[in-house]
Amino acid sequence: MSLAKALGREDILSILGLSADIEDALARLTELRPDIILLDASLSGGRRSVSRILDVAPQVRIVVFAVAETADNIIAWAEAGVAGYIPKTTTLADVAPLLLAIMADEQPCSARVAAGLLRRIRSTRNFIRGSDAKLFPALTVREMQVTELICAGLSNKEIARRLGIGLGTTKSHVHNLLGKLEIQRRSQACLWFREHQGSPGPLWFTATLKADRSSV
Repeated sequence: MSLAKALGREDILSILGLSADIEDALARLTELRPDIILLDASLSGGRRSVSRILDVAPQVRIVVFAVAETADNIIAWAEAGVAGYIPKTTTLADVAPLLLAIMADEQPCSARVAAGLLRRIRSTRNFIRGSDAKLFPALTVREMQVTELICAGLSNKEIARRLGIGLGTTKSHVHNLLGKLEIQRRSQACLWFREHQGSPGPLWFTATLKADRSSV
């Protein structure tokens, strides 16, 4: 509760809700439409909940907090689908700046975590090499989000609004993902996504950026 109170005092953030039950949180996601969901790393089944949240709200950024900053742990959360993390050693005063950095596609991390991520990427690349690598194009998390929203029938303008990014940035993501997939049409991206997208603990609270809401 102290973290919720601390963030509630920030001018740039609004606390939309608190939940200790994943089913209740999922039911409220469509209504609340948060930009950020903070997920307590200590809660049972937290990693399993990430995919369930993204199924309901693919545009939301899930940030796990109070997490042990080891390479294996951070990689496991990243593979689960989180957009960022806040180490358990972070002070209350530093939480809001970290959230803003994550919303800007930045994530401070330790040298050991960075090295662990590089090792994982290298090992994954070596595993794929020799097989049909075109089945596994190097799409970023954001490009995958854009692809999913394209498949949901959203226009570039609607995607920009859902993800809280500029229209020019959205167009750039679409251009990049079409190039990586070696296709020319959005409908082809949907076909690829549907063919390859398939090859949980409670939430603590959700937050949204006040600046983003005022511009909608």
